[in-house]
Amino acid sequence: MSHQGPYFIPSGAPPGTPLLMEEDRPPEGVYYFRIYAVLMILMLLGAFGTGLYLMLGPAMRGMSGSSAAGEWVAGIFLAGLSFLIIIPHAVVLFAGKAKWAYTMGIVLIGLNMLWNTCCLPITIPLLIMWMKPETKRWYGVT
Repeated sequence: MSHQGPYFIPSGAPPGTPLLMEEDRPPEGVYYFRIYAVLMILMLLGAFGTGLYLMLGPAMRGMSGSSAAGEWVAGIFLAGLSFLIIIPHAVVLFAGKAKWAYTMGIVLIGLNMLWNTCCLPITIPLLIMWMKPETKRWYGVT
């Protein structure tokens, strides 16, 4: 990016794109949260696909009985739960600068710290960056 005074030109912007004020630019915490939300959505889509495989696998293999029913129940639980968790991540990803998006971001980071503890090395610094004053200011939270 080339910086000139209080304005900056977004890299890769087509000619004629209006210049943005430095204050209009999202802080680093917002960028990191967006990357994190995309990665969580991709991971949850994988879990959703695994749930579908567990649901449809016994029927495709011609299995029946209690083991097939167990796989079906586990598959529907995994697919349903992962789909329900995808929705708020996608909503926050596209929410823009809404005040409620900041609060929902804190809730999602906190819940992911609880249920997905392998991501603690990522979620702890992300939560610290998310709670910085510049991120709050960008979302209009005082």
